[in-house]
Amino acid sequence: MRRLLALSVLAASAAVAQPAAPPLPLPPNDSGLPLEPEQAAFDATYYDLAVAVHPETRTIDGTLTMEARVVQPTAAVLLDLDAPLAVASVEEVGILEDGSEVALPRQFERTGNRLRVLLARTVQPGQGLRLRIAYGGAPRVAPRPPWDGGFTWAEAADGQPWVAVSCQVQGADLWWPVKDHPSDRADSVRVALTVPSDLRAISNGVWEGRTDHGDGTATERWFVSQPINNYGVSFGIGPYETVEAEYASPVGYTATVPFFVLPERAADARRQFPSLLEDLDFLERTFGPYPWRADGYAVLHTPYLGMEHQSLIAYGADFEDNEFGFDFLHFHELAHEWWANLASASDWRDFWIHESFANYAEALRAEDVARRRGGAEAADRAYLAYLARTRGGYNNVIPLAPRPTRTTQQVYQLPDGGGNLDIYYKGGWVIHTLRYLVGDDERFLGAMRSILYPTPEAESVVDGRQARFVSTADVVSAFSRAADRDLSGVFEVYVRQPEIPRLQVDRQPDAVTLRWLVPPAAGDAVFDVPVEVAVDGRPQRVEMPAGRGRLAVPAGATVEVDPSGRILFDPAPSPG
Repeated sequence: MRRLLALSVLAASAAVAQPAAPPLPLPPNDSGLPLEPEQAAFDATYYDLAVAVHPETRTIDGTLTMEARVVQPTAAVLLDLDAPLAVASVEEVGILEDGSEVALPRQFERTGNRLRVLLARTVQPGQGLRLRIAYGGAPRVAPRPPWDGGFTWAEAADGQPWVAVSCQVQGADLWWPVKDHPSDRADSVRVALTVPSDLRAISNGVWEGRTDHGDGTATERWFVSQPINNYGVSFGIGPYETVEAEYASPVGYTATVPFFVLPERAADARRQFPSLLEDLDFLERTFGPYPWRADGYAVLHTPYLGMEHQSLIAYGADFEDNEFGFDFLHFHELAHEWWANLASASDWRDFWIHESFANYAEALRAEDVARRRGGAEAADRAYLAYLARTRGGYNNVIPLAPRPTRTTQQVYQLPDGGGNLDIYYKGGWVIHTLRYLVGDDERFLGAMRSILYPTPEAESVVDGRQARFVSTADVVSAFSRAADRDLSGVFEVYVRQPEIPRLQVDRQPDAVTLRWLVPPAAGDAVFDVPVEVAVDGRPQRVEMPAGRGRLAVPAGATVEVDPSGRILFDPAPSPG
């Protein structure tokens, strides 16, 4: 629950700066840039967001109350708010000893997407800060949601408004004032949405009630009790029906799962529900308990494809299973509850952890479905077939985990503006290769699970302490323990530079020699990934110490390198 913060000093009122009209063209989005001192000076602990959404004018009016803990002395704080939204006022709020509230205006400045609030004193480390910001306007319309985000203003089949927001890449400042950096997650968030009274307003977490104001509007209130990524806070507005199903978890709890869906797709939602719950069952068996049990799990029908909004999966797909027997879109977004929301990158340069592991989990899901239907051999075929669809579809332009701090766009998008699918497919193939390298599924899956839940005791936690920040270094450490050797060189080649390693194969009369050719950007990294070689159809594992290996073969034998496709590499010309 949120804390009431007492300000030790409340200075006299100051004149409030008047916001200037936003410049045209709009400034580029700047989510996740290196923190400036006035951003790093505080840790946002609680956001209370009240927003009136007006579909008829495509505008919003909002009030954001932020509670923060100051960690460095500062006389100003810097927040983010997208330039099209104007700030009407900023107040600093305190709670006096008698419990009454006092709010004093504070000066502020707008520069592009930044909101700088001038405090009346230097706030010291350990002290609390509470700001109330009134703002509004016509928010940015999403050009290509959810990849290029903003508001989506659509209509249901009967013409009623259907509104949603997506802001993963651009940041939550597209619709509310926030410290827009992945390293800052509020401990809890409350959202109150005021909308036309014939519509529902759905947001994350636990429903706290609905108030009909008698003027054609109503307010619905939601509360997230656990730490949440800023971009994970979302909503959907429309003439939603609620379709529900009961879920019995393999880890011992039961829950009612709602699917908020437009009436025209309610029957489809009921039909698809068993598949969705099977997704959740698989993910809990594989990666540990669903992290947000205290806040629930819900599915929200959206006018865009999907997104991993914490405790509220955005779903805009076809209500159908794919050829591998599961609903790809729902599964991918639900996997992000573990790989993005539970274990989160604190810097966008580690964003690959979110997408690559969720992408790879899809192959594990295909394997699991096939195993239940046809046994172990069918499972392996499905697993390999799922991965084979994306082999070779890499850009190899940006490292999966670049060392210098980069903006979201530089990691998620290519320099020419195109989408960087490497963080999905190439990263998934890196993890697939690690499975062969580790060589033991129990140790391999245990490494993945340890990134999420480092101890068995952590899996029982439901008060927010289970949320973790992770980095590429954590991934290297987990898989090095599983492989019982240092894999830093393997990761140096696969994720710290963009090119794929090449494998040189030399067939001799009585042997096959193999040599890894490491891209120059990887320096002297030791790349010793073993290679599977089939001799007359019989696969053998060839270890590659120092990047070299040799396998004796009978004269005239048929030799195939990596026959099943278990390793990420490009072929190199044979020597000579």
